[in-house]
Amino acid sequence: MRLLRALAATALVFVVLLAALDLALAAWFPRFDRLSENFSAAYLTREIGNLAAEPPNSDIVVIGDSVLWGYKLRASESVTGRLRRAGVPVRNLSFEGGSPVNTYALLRLMFARGVRPRAVVFNVNQKEFSSSDSAYQKIHPSLDALAGGLLTPAERSLLLPTLDRRPLEAKLDAWISAHWSFYALRSDIRETLFGQVDAAHALDDAVQIASGAKVRFEAAHRPTPDHFEGTYDLSPLDQHNVSVVFLRKIAALVKRERVPALAILTPTNHVLLHEFIDVPQYRKNLAFVRSLLAGDGVRVVDLDRTFGGSEFIDNDHLTAAGNQHLAEILEPELAR
Repeated sequence: MRLLRALAATALVFVVLLAALDLALAAWFPRFDRLSENFSAAYLTREIGNLAAEPPNSDIVVIGDSVLWGYKLRASESVTGRLRRAGVPVRNLSFEGGSPVNTYALLRLMFARGVRPRAVVFNVNQKEFSSSDSAYQKIHPSLDALAGGLLTPAERSLLLPTLDRRPLEAKLDAWISAHWSFYALRSDIRETLFGQVDAAHALDDAVQIASGAKVRFEAAHRPTPDHFEGTYDLSPLDQHNVSVVFLRKIAALVKRERVPALAILTPTNHVLLHEFIDVPQYRKNLAFVRSLLAGDGVRVVDLDRTFGGSEFIDNDHLTAAGNQHLAEILEPELAR
């Protein structure tokens, strides 16, 4: 009997500690300037909830891929970080692996949960129309967990599975996540603490930097044109391309919701990729995208050839100076 009472008391203390930890987490856990590299469904839920709680037309929501997220840069160096410092009320919901499919799913989720932004800004990256791109036909797993049920069967049939949908495991994970914030936010907590996916990666990164191995690796792996051969699909774009299908859906959705939208045609490093993309079909595909979006009232800013080679890290990601240049272009556009 004493053993049972001791076990019950231990269990009660454990539950109280978990509850206290969750309360502390809710009060302390920060609102990031952008989604973490391994953002959880729980964090995205919090972020969308915060946006929904704000007065309508307060924020401009930026959605896109790693270019707008700020690849290899601190959040403050990204285009959205620079726009915020200039007084533009932007929230960055871009993430690495973004694509038209992900933009559409995220917009569906935002509107379903009552977010009414002043405007939405999204980028359209030509490489994401290629079936060889890692984001083609895929939704980020955390976004899929929240928005997957909002997609129609026809939309779902165009996509590859991104979640383990075995009923028992999925239901158990969803139940634990709903009742235990520390579990639900585990990936975000690790990145907050270590600046990496976990302590092991943070330690390895520190060792690589201290030893000079990281600098040597990057010097030996500077981007060359051959690294990107086949990255851009130069087949004519049409209704059979999955990214085209979802781009049409994005344009129709923002029109139906009466939310102003600005589409950025992603800057591309023509100095690096000249031999692969400076061909008539590439230009025709850009024109196709511009026409598709403009037909539903989406304003398009074509930045494909706006940046010099020195402003790129690689084929499409911008340096800190490149992000500053992009912010200077977008600031008057967003003021309109």
